[in-house]
Amino acid sequence: MNDTPTLPTGHNSYADTELACLAGAKAALYRWAETIATRDTDKVLALYAPDAILVPTLSNEVRDCHDSRRNYFENFLANDGLVCDVQVFKKRVSRKLGTVVVGGLYTFAYRDNGELRIVPARFLFTFERIDEQWLITGHHSSMEA
Repeated sequence: MNDTPTLPTGHNSYADTELACLAGAKAALYRWAETIATRDTDKVLALYAPDAILVPTLSNEVRDCHDSRRNYFENFLANDGLVCDVQVFKKRVSRKLGTVVVGGLYTFAYRDNGELRIVPARFLFTFERIDEQWLITGHHSSMEA
């Protein structure tokens, strides 16, 4: 199993691969935000690597296994009308390629007892290309100060 992206042909393979990694991680970030809106716990969990670490927005418990991530998302995704809007992000590729760090700001919106609740938050994701797909290996999220 080789987790390094396939290098495109051409004289600037590293730069091409770096761009492919950035594009893959960006797509994975937006896929995560779209999947949150489905409120489907299994679909959200499928975006995480088996050993991913989650430091969630609305909990102080660090989640480092499938069951603990499931527990968080079952509660979080139960929020009526939940959506996530990614507003700003910056990204960088590790020199190893195949690992991308993405940090930025997003806002969650949902209904709490019929009232709209807006939660602006900061995030830091690490994405790695594993078995031909971009998975979340680390995710920290906290409400904006």
